[in-house]
Amino acid sequence: MKTLVSQYHALDITDLIRGGYLYPFCRFEWVWRTTRDTLAATVAVTLLQDALQLVILTEAEPIRQEVRLTHSLNPRGGTRRWFSCPTCQRRVGVLYYLPSQLFRCRRCHGLAYPSQYPSKKHGHGRHHRVINHANRDRVQGQCD
Repeated sequence: MKTLVSQYHALDITDLIRGGYLYPFCRFEWVWRTTRDTLAATVAVTLLQDALQLVILTEAEPIRQEVRLTHSLNPRGGTRRWFSCPTCQRRVGVLYYLPSQLFRCRRCHGLAYPSQYPSKKHGHGRHHRVINHANRDRVQGQCD
């Protein structure tokens, strides 16, 4: 079983856009907290012309990483911003981070979504239901 995306810290381009952080030379700190509201991780972010400069603040020594930004054209005009994964160069909307590793996309980290595995709590999960058409026709015939 693969590790789930929910076990990593996620940096989502949509959150940065909605927060108004994607303008040239903007500087801010992105903070993740645990469920008990204690500090889990902090990343200092500086937006360059076409890249994010990330400084991962660790106890030992800050780690620097640069992530390119790219865009695609929307069918009705306008553009959409994307991260370019530092490892595979794919366009992605979310980069994942674990304190022992750098930011990378879901595929490069080998992560899976929770919905890709059947739920242990709910055995029926995402199984398809089979409709017995013969039985349905018989019921309809009785109502006529």
